[in-house]
Amino acid sequence: MELRRGGRPPQVRPRPTSPGPTRGRIRPAAPSPTRLSRHREIDRRRGLPLVAKFALAGGVLVLGWLCLMIGLGIVGPAVSSLGKGLGDMLGSLTHLVATPSPSASGAITDAPVIEPPDQATTKTASVDLTVLVPASVVGVEGYTCRLYVTLPDAQPAVVTETAVGGTSQLVLSDVALAKGVNSFTATIVGPGGEGPASKPVKVTLDVTKPKIAISAPKSGASITGTSVTVKGKTQAASDVRIQNDANGATATDTADDTGAFSAPIAIAAGPNNLTITVTDPAGNSNTATVTVNKGSGKLKATLSSSIYQFNSKTLPKHVTLTVVVVGADGKPAAGATALFTISVPGIPAVVSSPVTTDATGTATFSTTIPKGAMKGSGVADVLVTMPNGKQTTARAALTVR
Repeated sequence: MELRRGGRPPQVRPRPTSPGPTRGRIRPAAPSPTRLSRHREIDRRRGLPLVAKFALAGGVLVLGWLCLMIGLGIVGPAVSSLGKGLGDMLGSLTHLVATPSPSASGAITDAPVIEPPDQATTKTASVDLTVLVPASVVGVEGYTCRLYVTLPDAQPAVVTETAVGGTSQLVLSDVALAKGVNSFTATIVGPGGEGPASKPVKVTLDVTKPKIAISAPKSGASITGTSVTVKGKTQAASDVRIQNDANGATATDTADDTGAFSAPIAIAAGPNNLTITVTDPAGNSNTATVTVNKGSGKLKATLSSSIYQFNSKTLPKHVTLTVVVVGADGKPAAGATALFTISVPGIPAVVSSPVTTDATGTATFSTTIPKGAMKGSGVADVLVTMPNGKQTTARAALTVR
């Protein structure tokens, strides 16, 4: 044992007797109301924004690259390249967030749409076209709509180029048309180049009157029925209108895919002048005429007189008889022979010389009723003989008062 200073033995302080193990404080199973009143929900913060994540990843890559450059001993060029790389990266991120370009590279992936006009065929030398542009370029500067036209046996040519506006509809007014089929397409042009073309829309400029060929009836034909069917051929899908000048009747039809049309129309007795008017899909019109004659199938004569009643006190009196002859085919009977006879009480019968009907089927005879005619009923007759020997008669009543 080591002695203390002065030769005294060291004193050891006896350790007090342990009172035994101390019992720990028991924590209640549920928090007290006081603690609950001071409780605050845990604030779980969201993750980093997408842009910040890109920036953080880029920073890690740049630091690793810089350490490599320092280890290789090319610190100066590394710092210069680092500054340029950070600037390009930040510029790209800013452009990605702030500019709603069609794609990250500026390339246009969606094609515009040209709305078909109301009339695919027209006789007007220009047309208004409506183009629906992609939503991704609406209201964005630097984008234009380029319109092409392709003519038969020719390469596509630029018609016009117009800046894209603030709406999805772009109206191109008074677009010139060439004769024939004009096939239009449209594209969107921007900083990334020219995008895909739209589906073609075709507009046909037609300024030629439609041709009309009447196959039935033949002009001058004789018809015994109450109607006739007009048949012919013209431009496909054209509207056909037929009018009869004799009775005002009309008929309509639409030419089929081959241009054929057919329509019945009512006819009147005698000559019927039929006017056929054709209007093609472009609005061009043309007309043709055909004449038919309606007959009863029998030779017919009609007699008329300039005077039907005579006063015996005022005789002599001049009188003219007229006959109109229509053949069985309904045509005026030219070249027929007419023989007139007038019979009144008190005087001998008056008989004319043979009179030939003219091109209208008409023949006339003039004579005088002399004094001496007695009061009573008389008659005027006509006998008509055709060149083929067929005959017919007609009569008109005369009266002497």
